[in-house]
Amino acid sequence: MKKLFPVLLTVIGLFIFQLPVPAQIPDFTGTWVLNMEQSKLEDAPKGMTGSMFVIKQEGEKFSIKIYHIYGEKKKKIGFRMKADGKTRKVKLIFKGKLEQKENSLLATMWRKNFLNIVNYKFGATQNELIADEVFTGRPRDHHSVWVFDRKVVN
Repeated sequence: MKKLFPVLLTVIGLFIFQLPVPAQIPDFTGTWVLNMEQSKLEDAPKGMTGSMFVIKQEGEKFSIKIYHIYGEKKKKIGFRMKADGKTRKVKLIFKGKLEQKENSLLATMWRKNFLNIVNYKFGATQNELIADEVFTGRPRDHHSVWVFDRKVVN
């Protein structure tokens, strides 16, 4: 029995080290300001002079407030999702899901004649957020790459 115990511990240790480690969900929490020069917006809203994302994230819980800026006016859009890949209602009119991918979050929202897929990931540093969006629906289909800089709070 004394000889079997170290062998058993070794086998258990080897098994534990071979278990897959759950991937860490990237935390995009922060205020993000659109970098118009680096972004490639195929169908930017008419008259839009800027945009800002305010993201709050706690584990799998993800909320985003999107502010499109038109001169002195701001239009706000917001939604909440959970990064577990399950389909849920979003804003009562959409179905959606948020999936954890390697180093990114993939948000998909849809309804009849509407599909919006956005892959959120960090750019060159964690102070750059890229929202790679593919939209199918009205007013027209487009693929836009939104690049945001983290707003530093002093």
